[in-house]
Amino acid sequence: MMRRFRFWIGLLGWAIVLLGASLLAVSAWAIAPFSSRPGHVLHTAGYLLRAPLADRMAIGDSRIWTASPPEGALFAAYGGASAREMSRVVGLLCNLHSGPVTIALGVNDTKPHRMNLPASAASLAMMTRDCERPTLALARIWPVEPGVDRHADSPDPVSIDTLNLSIDAIAERSGIRVLAVPDLPSPFTRDGVHFTDEVTADYAHELTRWTD
Repeated sequence: MMRRFRFWIGLLGWAIVLLGASLLAVSAWAIAPFSSRPGHVLHTAGYLLRAPLADRMAIGDSRIWTASPPEGALFAAYGGASAREMSRVVGLLCNLHSGPVTIALGVNDTKPHRMNLPASAASLAMMTRDCERPTLALARIWPVEPGVDRHADSPDPVSIDTLNLSIDAIAERSGIRVLAVPDLPSPFTRDGVHFTDEVTADYAHELTRWTD
């Protein structure tokens, strides 16, 4: 009896190990266009596990990294990620999650050293297809702050406007909601790009309040 018990416990242990290894392998594949760092792989695995349990989800970059999601919501955030690098992750998360989704990507696509706006628009369009549902929204990219000294490779304001026009066009073709940029206080960033704590809280609210 004890031998049989040990056999089943051992089998269960190996099954858990195999499931964990499979989850990490899928996570590594999904995030590979952006990063191969173990921390990003583990974060991705965590998001994949939590996505089916969340009642709503927003996917974004460093601008929501420090935001506190509403109760029951999942914020899947990757600091520095562009839309082009996130297509696999977004597709997987949307397949696992059945609730409302907000896609809030694009600001990093407007950095001069990595700019390819047609490819970024194509990636966002692919995401809307992968995440197709009545409760899908694309967030317009909130601006960088004028008059603030920024790094030479900071997002370009004109390119943000251009990509926002593409977001509007994608949403119109797909028949999905666009989340507009509200009036912002001055100052609204810490460094020209990343929001103050107050505006970060407002940003999190704007990304999810339409689902209330």
